[in-house]
Amino acid sequence: MKALSRRQFFGALAAAGSWAAWSGCSSDQRRPIPGRIVNEGPPHGHLLRDVHSWADFAASERTCDVAIVGGGISGLAAAWKLRRSGVERILLFDLDDQLGGTSRSGQWGDQVFPWGAHYINIPPAEADCIHEILQDLGVIDGYDAANKPLVAAGSMLRWPHERLFYRGRWTDGLDPFIDASSREREALLRFEDEMLRWALHRGRDGRRAFAMPLRYSTADVKVRRLDQINMAQYLREEGWQEDRLRWLVDYACRDDYGSTAAQVSAWAGIHYYACRFYDYRIEETYPAHTLTWPEGNGYLVAELANRLEENEIKRQALVARLAEERSQVRLGYIDVATGEKRQLTTRAVVYAGKLHTAPYAIADLPDAQAKAMAAIEYSPWLVAAIFLKEPLAAQQTTWDNVLYDSPSLGYVVADHQQGGGRVLMYYWPFVDQLEDARHTLLAQDHSFWTEQIMADLRRVHPELDDLVERVDLYRWGHGMMRPSPGLLWGPMAGWRQQPMERIFFASCDAPGLPLCEEAIFSGMLAAERAMDCLGVAYSSSLGGLADA
Repeated sequence: MKALSRRQFFGALAAAGSWAAWSGCSSDQRRPIPGRIVNEGPPHGHLLRDVHSWADFAASERTCDVAIVGGGISGLAAAWKLRRSGVERILLFDLDDQLGGTSRSGQWGDQVFPWGAHYINIPPAEADCIHEILQDLGVIDGYDAANKPLVAAGSMLRWPHERLFYRGRWTDGLDPFIDASSREREALLRFEDEMLRWALHRGRDGRRAFAMPLRYSTADVKVRRLDQINMAQYLREEGWQEDRLRWLVDYACRDDYGSTAAQVSAWAGIHYYACRFYDYRIEETYPAHTLTWPEGNGYLVAELANRLEENEIKRQALVARLAEERSQVRLGYIDVATGEKRQLTTRAVVYAGKLHTAPYAIADLPDAQAKAMAAIEYSPWLVAAIFLKEPLAAQQTTWDNVLYDSPSLGYVVADHQQGGGRVLMYYWPFVDQLEDARHTLLAQDHSFWTEQIMADLRRVHPELDDLVERVDLYRWGHGMMRPSPGLLWGPMAGWRQQPMERIFFASCDAPGLPLCEEAIFSGMLAAERAMDCLGVAYSSSLGGLADA
């Protein structure tokens, strides 16, 4: 059967209501697979759309120096920086009952696993703030004589790393060129050469063309102009139209940004390849190895949260109103478990939630800033935790398993680091018709989505039905910000990051790339700006901003 486009896919969903109706598969004779949607029910964040009067919020005597809105990586990084700098009165608010945002983890029995972000890489040398935090968390033990990081035992991804299911069989690595023509392979080599050139390129200001954090990158116009076109256009202009190469670049964009090459800027697309020393010809220059844990980036979440006292964290608390008032900020929040509304005052706020929510909560946000934040597009994601009665066959223990002709990214083996193979994490970004996809994601039930996932995986694991014990699902309605053309270096970028007098914006939405490293940087930057406001002395973690 000819594969449907993603647009046709969602049209088919609306018309037929099931994977079986358009794929030709039938689940009538298959046993029901138990499980649940973990975040079932209407999202609590939608309460922000209601009109909340200050009169509805009961007064509280509690005050703090810095309130942090959002307990994901960015908010926790801000709290880490504030605490290390001597700020004592911190209060962190998070909408969920568990910290982490899109880096949260789950648990089934004694097995932990990631519900979202599941790895980072050894940070590039210039990523000072990332190195600092990873050292404190014990992920980096120090540096060798060549100043290369020494990674703690258990954090480096175990071999084998990845494989690709292509034309009916698995191949090592993400290599769809295994039977390619000489012309197709030549195109790949030219592309790799160009990405290496960008990885080594420095602007006239001495900065790397594509640095991490991105704010450390060169300001050269010829590099920044790449943000004005999409990655697919860049490939066309360079003469790279081979199907397999376009798939490879599309996969990279879907992996990091939940979007296709036609939907992200060329600057963002090239950054995927050039911000780290991935190319085999320079792998000895500086490591770019993958760091991961059974719970994914939930490991970092737990380590950062341990730096706070429990009374400094308010879970299931939606910050619904913020207003600057002379030398303080008034904050109103809702306990979503009880519906109780309370208010307090704080000297400064780090807003580390999804930025599209800020215009709902913040009074007197400038119109241009509100428009820039409301204009952010987010790709929805569906993540499935597939629990097996026993591991797949011994030869099927690769960590990352990618399917060439699937709308999903395939799956990772969550317990790969432990030598297991009983928990598969399946990742599916919805890249087209975002509002329709978001609606369908929320409207359909567990059995609907589970059957679609199983139909995708049966093609490569026909024995899977006999092995599956349970499938749990997590729906990310606003999973990843889309770095579309003009978003990273255009006028809206300045508005997303522009602080108010006492409210400072964080999360990876502010710089514009949905990466853990950008979230850490953004949280630290907001924390340092808050301390500037409070007159607190500190040692900056962001040396790369000098002269940026």
